Amino acid sequence: MFGIISRRVASESTLFPSLALRSFHVAAVRPPILTPCLCLRNPHLQNSPTQTTVRNATKKAGGSSNNGRDSAGRRLGIKVWPGLMAKPGNIIVRQRGKKFLAGDNVGMGNDHTLYAKALGVVKMERSPKNRKRNIVHVVAEC
Repeated sequence: MFGIISRRVASESTLFPSLALRSFHVAAVRPPILTPCLCLRNPHLQNSPTQTTVRNATKKAGGSSNNGRDSAGRRLGIKVWPGLMAKPGNIIVRQRGKKFLAGDNVGMGNDHTLYAKALGVVKMERSPKNRKRNIVHVVAEC
């Protein structure tokens, strides 16, 4: 019933001589599949044939996530270890909060960064009031 129809195009043979000897194959078109409509809103359209198409997904639906970002590390910690020389202005410790306290010849910045005020060797000792905190000193060498 549905076969291939073969025909020659005579009008194009004068325009395109290379196409004159070729035959074109045209496939017959199938009629659409008609299924009865199950229309609940309008009872007059319940048994009328309508064309329905089903669309299949070509990709799996992926969920969205709210956690896909992160910030870079802040590079906190001890920058000049005890026993090493520190020049004036050198950052000794970068911290959040006051885990390390400023001692002799050491200053504290707005973000609690400890820096050396004089040339000398860095020394750290535990705080007598709070054993979790350290006091940082710079012992000046003359």
